[in-house]
Amino acid sequence: MLFPAWRARSRASAAEDDSDSYDAYAFAFDPGERIGAPPARPRSSLPGSLLFVALMLGGGWAFMHAPAEWLGSFGERVAAVAALFRATPNFAVTSDPSTIATTDAVIPSAPMPEAQVKEAPPVSGEVVPNAPAANADTAVDTGSIDSAATAPPAPLPPPRVDPGDPYQKRAVAVGLHPDLSRVLLRRMTATDYRNAGHAIDTAIAKTADESDFIWPRQRKPEQALFRVHFVRGAAATCRRYVVTVTKDGWTTTAPPMERCGSKVAAGRNG
Repeated sequence: MLFPAWRARSRASAAEDDSDSYDAYAFAFDPGERIGAPPARPRSSLPGSLLFVALMLGGGWAFMHAPAEWLGSFGERVAAVAALFRATPNFAVTSDPSTIATTDAVIPSAPMPEAQVKEAPPVSGEVVPNAPAANADTAVDTGSIDSAATAPPAPLPPPRVDPGDPYQKRAVAVGLHPDLSRVLLRRMTATDYRNAGHAIDTAIAKTADESDFIWPRQRKPEQALFRVHFVRGAAATCRRYVVTVTKDGWTTTAPPMERCGSKVAAGRNG
């Protein structure tokens, strides 16, 4: 325990005069008198904070621009430095280069592990040694494909007609598709049905595949106009056609119909 020098001398002189008085004043303290060594000044954490921020900024830049091998080593160093900060609360930055060298030596940089890369498969056309020869028995049979490509197209199924609908029966009788608009079939007159049958029969017998047949040539405003044109996909002895009907300012296109026979096939060339 430390005391001021003058107080020690006064107490020593008092001890020579009276030992009892020395015992009374040996451990007497004045108000506000310090006991023990002066307290240490608190160290500022600002340098350590600045160093940590600098490390974080440098790590961010390195992550964007540095190679992968250096990033792995740098990440281990940053983790070790962060652990050092957590383990030492009163860590102070020192300018002693020997201390920095010692700290750096404690954290060796570990090399990146070597990645095992599989061999790439051979490119198409590349000769592979010891490759098994293709078996002739496993060759793809293209006979079915060729036969399917050369097979004649299937004919269209016959249209469905409601036996109780007189308009559908009348339409099929002249060659029109029964699925035409019922409103249109109801508004068509007997002259319109006759013109429809004439247009379809003439087109099939005398009009080439790439041409259209329109009837009547000259019509009255209340009469229906029929346009017949042919579509592909029919067999050699069949002709597949589509009829477009214009009446009262409305134009309706019927689904395709088909007629087959030797006489029908004769009219392909017009």
